[in-house]
Amino acid sequence: MIADRTHTRWGKFRPYLLWLAIPYGFLTYIMFITPNWGHSAKILYAYVTYILATTLFTAVNIPYSSLMAVMTPSAKERTVLSQYRFFFAFLGQMLVTALMLPLAKYLGADPSHPGYSATLGFSQALGYQRGMGVFAVIAVALLFVAFATTRERVQPPAGQKSSFAQDLGDLSKNVPWIVLFISAIFFLVHNVIRNGSIAYYFDYVAKLGKQSLFTLTAGPLRLEFNQTSTFLFFNTVGMLAGVLITMPCLKLFGKKPLIIAVTLLSAAIEAVFYVLPPNDFALLAGVNVLWAILAGATPVLLFAMYADVADYYEWKFKRRATGLVTSGIMFAIKFGIAIGGFVSLQLLALFHYEANQVQTSEAITGIKLLFSVIPAVLSLIYGVILIFYPINEATLRQIEADLSARRASEAGAA
Repeated sequence: MIADRTHTRWGKFRPYLLWLAIPYGFLTYIMFITPNWGHSAKILYAYVTYILATTLFTAVNIPYSSLMAVMTPSAKERTVLSQYRFFFAFLGQMLVTALMLPLAKYLGADPSHPGYSATLGFSQALGYQRGMGVFAVIAVALLFVAFATTRERVQPPAGQKSSFAQDLGDLSKNVPWIVLFISAIFFLVHNVIRNGSIAYYFDYVAKLGKQSLFTLTAGPLRLEFNQTSTFLFFNTVGMLAGVLITMPCLKLFGKKPLIIAVTLLSAAIEAVFYVLPPNDFALLAGVNVLWAILAGATPVLLFAMYADVADYYEWKFKRRATGLVTSGIMFAIKFGIAIGGFVSLQLLALFHYEANQVQTSEAITGIKLLFSVIPAVLSLIYGVILIFYPINEATLRQIEADLSARRASEAGAA
C-alpha cells in the first residue's frame, strides 16, 4: 500500500530496487557474520539480522514482483515476462545450489581462522560469510540493472484517490484475488513439505543420500554431487524445461485450463513416488524430471495470473492497487511457507522420526508419505481451488480492451 502511494520520476515500484538494493545486500552479508560473543548473544544476533534481512527482501520483492503488472498492459506479454523471470530464477537457484558449498570451501580455507576444521578442510563460518558476500554483491548489481532497464507504463486512473480502508474493502470483494490467495497458501505448504522431504528421503529411505556420484572441477572450485544434490540439480533442469514449454502450451489451452491440468498431473506423479523403488536412483530422478517440468510451468502461470488480477481490480473498481494485490499474494506465500515448515516438523514428530538414527518402519513410511502422497493431496486441493478462478481468456481480452479504451478516454480528456 505504501508502494501504491509512492510518486517519483522513476515510478512507484522501480525506486525501491534502487533505494534498498545496497541495504538488502549488506544485511544478507552481515547475517552470516559470526561475532565472537556468548551463545545467547549469538542467537540474538542471528534472530535480529535474519528478521531484518528478510524484511528488506520483502521490501524489495513486492515492488519487484509488482513491476510485471505495470511494465505492459498486455496479458500475453506479462506471461512472457513471467516466463523470463522464472527461467532465470531457476537458473540462479541451480547455480547457488551447485556453487555455494565449493565456494565456501575455497573462501574459507584459512587454517588461521578460529572456526577452521581440519576434518572439513575449511572454516564454515568464514566460508559461508564470504560466499554470501559474493552472492550479495551479485544481487545488488542485478537489482541496479533491473532498476535501470525497466519502465512502468501502466499508470493508475487520473485523479485516483482512495483510503487504506477502501483499498482493503475492494480487495475483499475481488473474487479472483481471493481464489489465488487461498490457492497460494496450499501451493507453498505443498512446496515446503515436498522440497523439505527430499534430503530425508535419500538419507533414510534410499539410505544413500550422501553417496558421491561424480565430481566436477571449475577452476579452483571442486563440485561434488551426491544423490541428493544430483536429484535437486536435475529437478531444477526439469523446471527450466517447464518454463520454456509454458508459452507453446498456453497458446493451445489458456492459463486457467493449463494450470489446472498441470496441477492435477503433478498430483498424480507425486503419488507414484510412494511405490517407486527407493534404491533405483535413475528411475526416481527420471520420474521427478517429468514432475519438475510441470512444477516449472506452475509459477510462470500463477505470477502472470497475479498480474492479471491487478488489471481486474482496476477494471472492476476503477482504481489501481498493484502493490496491494501483489503484496497480499506475497503474504499468502509467506504464510504458506510458515505453515509448511511447521507442519513438516509436526508430521516428522508424529511419525517418530529421530535425527541421525536408524529409523523405524513407521518413520520410513512417514517420510515416504511426506515425499509423495501428502504433497499429492495438497496439489489436488489447490488445483480444485483454481477451478473457481473466474477469469478466462475471453474475460482477459475484454478487460484489456475496456481498460485501453478507458485510458485513451482519460488521455483525450487531459
